[in-house]
Amino acid sequence: MNKEQLRQEENSKKREVLFFDPGKEVEFLKKVDADKKYLALGQELKTAMQELFWVQGGVRDRVWDGNRIKDAEFNTFLDGLSNNELDRTAFEKIQKSLGEGNNLVVHLSPMNVELGNNFNVVDFWLNDKESKKLKYVRIIVNEGFERMKKIYETFGGKEKIESNSDLVLNPLAANEFRMADFMANLTQVDKRIDTTKERIDEVVDKLMRKFYRNFGNKIYLRTDLIDRLFSAVYDVVLNGERLDDEEVEVYITNMAEDFMYARILDMRVRKVEGVCPGVVRTAEFGSGKPMMVTMEGGSLVFKEVDNTDGLRECKACGFWYSGEKCPLCN
Repeated sequence: MNKEQLRQEENSKKREVLFFDPGKEVEFLKKVDADKKYLALGQELKTAMQELFWVQGGVRDRVWDGNRIKDAEFNTFLDGLSNNELDRTAFEKIQKSLGEGNNLVVHLSPMNVELGNNFNVVDFWLNDKESKKLKYVRIIVNEGFERMKKIYETFGGKEKIESNSDLVLNPLAANEFRMADFMANLTQVDKRIDTTKERIDEVVDKLMRKFYRNFGNKIYLRTDLIDRLFSAVYDVVLNGERLDDEEVEVYITNMAEDFMYARILDMRVRKVEGVCPGVVRTAEFGSGKPMMVTMEGGSLVFKEVDNTDGLRECKACGFWYSGEKCPLCN
């Protein structure tokens, strides 16, 4: 085998992970009301960055519109957004389970590039039947297929699980356990870089304003502009992790022309070999200690505590918290 064949074989072993697809964003934005598109694109960018850098993004509120779940902020139904048949089918089951009155639905999605899952993800849907509102939380974890399968079985999953697809297609609906009980069996990944949700939000907001001033509504229609916008946000968050707010503003101003017009590298694709990029440090859960939820830097933080003196237990989610209201449920 010659050098060129060896190189091609080596490249074939690498997997391309697409973190953000501008084409799908354009299709998504077509479904959003005209006056909501700006906010929707900004939220998509913020969510993509949170997942890329493993920053917990907090809670998203959802509402019922008839028998369908809706993002009220953007006036869009969630059951029509996914282009993936597995995810569409899974969401139909989630929606049905919540509609039947279950307090919690947990959706396990092990990393599988072929299925479009770039991380090991667990989605939690908390159902507040009194207010008819829903809370949605996404956690990026270390647990892969084998561990998720065991957790699924431990918490009473009825379906036979033999593959990633089986887990994706069979969300767990429950009234007998709470989110804190389930989280005690998971290990969350630590952030890839020293950044926060607040910094990500700040960078997205500033770059969105600059792009919109230059291109107007074209940013909702052109994949090349969405790609540039995503790449610009990535660059600033990655390189500006230790900059203060004023320095970030200077960096964005100095680089704005390049972000919008110059030939830039495509940052959407990162090659990996079967694992998530970056260094993973974890806090081990499952020790039997109480679990607490706090809000730090605009992000939800879940952690174990040695005792609960001075804390309150949320009856809905099972986490302990300080202050007047549970930061997860309120």
